[in-house]
This record gives sequence, structure tokens and C-alpha cells, in this order.
Amino acid sequence: MITSSNLKSAVSKHVPYPLIEMSRRVAYFGLTHQCYVCGARVRRLLPQGYGYPVLERLQVVGGMYKSDDRCPVCHAGERDRLVKFYLDRHVLNSPDRNFTVVHIAPEKGLTKYFRSKPGIRYRLGDIEPQRYRHSTEVQKMNLLEIPLESGSVDVFICNHVLEHIVDDLSAMREINRVLAPKGIAILQVPISLRLEETAEGDGTESEDEKLRRFGQRDHVRIYNEDGYRARLETAGFQIEYYNPFLDDEVAAAQCRLNPFELLHVCRRDEGRKR
Repeated sequence: MITSSNLKSAVSKHVPYPLIEMSRRVAYFGLTHQCYVCGARVRRLLPQGYGYPVLERLQVVGGMYKSDDRCPVCHAGERDRLVKFYLDRHVLNSPDRNFTVVHIAPEKGLTKYFRSKPGIRYRLGDIEPQRYRHSTEVQKMNLLEIPLESGSVDVFICNHVLEHIVDDLSAMREINRVLAPKGIAILQVPISLRLEETAEGDGTESEDEKLRRFGQRDHVRIYNEDGYRARLETAGFQIEYYNPFLDDEVAAAQCRLNPFELLHVCRRDEGRKR
């Protein structure tokens, strides 16, 4: 049976992405909001999150439902805005920047943002590169065996990916390996404000069971903060927590950032043996 959703999906595969983006800008044009990530002026924002009971009950930052958060043009939400907020102020604000940036599971809005920055060597990666419409440059990258030289990446962006990977510690160690000595990795994940320890499975659960326990059919865990930090440290990272409201409270509020979400800025712990 052909549904309107299936028909829309089939047709969109044959439409160039720039045309799709332009049509969104026209369809949602308005002066109520301006997207902090892509700059689009829109009359309304779209819902973000699924509202599944486990995510709401455990107060999962990065997973809870919001009725008006996501840009209808680039689909950037509070997570993307937080990443850009930090990078603009503390990383990509130098006129002599000459960074290698690797972006896993590349979000549309952040891809546009990175491409607007001169002097950046930008590489996009995903285990399923064919699923991306907004870029034909996404390379196949498995985080358990990253096809990059050790110490070659200055900025590694990987948001809401580690909760999909059963052996997340090995993925963290691989990210640590490719990071330059003074590089940073931004590794956001859904984090529960209520769990006393990370809740996880072994990947053999059914999709329905994963949905019930972890809030998505392809997730294998929900982290708590202490558990996530301990795992990152075991993988060889030092973690700096970035609170945008302590940096610039007014700007953070104007950008509609989440006061409960801290950015995990990860650096190689050079004091640890490798």
C-alpha cells in the first residue's frame, strides 16, 4: 500500500538537496525566529524528541520532548546550537585557524556551519554514508576502526552516536587515538538526570525492548553522568564541562540553549599510558 509518506520519500530522493533546502526556506519563511545555526528566518519551530515515557520519566537531557525547538530548514535543535555556541567562542574564533575537523553522523546545520569557515579541512563520516542527502562527501567510518592516522584530528564531533554502540569504550579509545595532542572531541550523548548508574543492554534486545528501556529502537543504553565520565576517563580522556550560561547567560538564553545540558569537551590525557 502506497502512503503519502512513502510517496514523499520516494519523490524526494530524486530532488537535489539544495532545492529541498530552498523550498523549506520558502515554505517556513517568517520573522518570528532566526535559526542560530543556519541563519534561516522562519515563522515557527518544529517539535524535537519523541516523548517516550522512559525518556520523560528518567529526565533524559537530549531525549525529552519539546514542542518548539527544531529549525524546519536545517533541523538544528538545542544540541546543535550548543556545539556552535562553544566553537564560535572558544575554538573557531581565530583568524589563523587551520584545523582538521571530523564530523560523525553529520547534522545538516552544523555541516553548513563548518563549510562556511575558511581554513578548515572538513571530513564527514558515518557507518551508513548513503543515508545522507545534504552531502555526497560522507565517508564510511566505523568508530570501532576509524580509517584515520593517529593524532591527525584537531576537532572531532560525534553527537548522539555512542549510545548506539555496544562496545562504546572501544569507540571512545579509537576517537582518543586519532585526536591530536591539543585536539578536542565533543561527544554528546543522552544523559539521565535521575539514573544512579548507566542503564544498558548487550545489543541482543528486540527493537521493542530497546524502545521501552532506552527510548529508541537502535539504542543500547542510557548514560548517567558519573558513568559516562568514568568511561571517557577510562578511554584516556580528560573532560572539561562547558556551561554556556556561565559563559554568557544572556546569549545562551537568546540561543534557546538547554540549561541542563553541559558540553563534554574531551582532551587526551597525556599523563596516561597508552
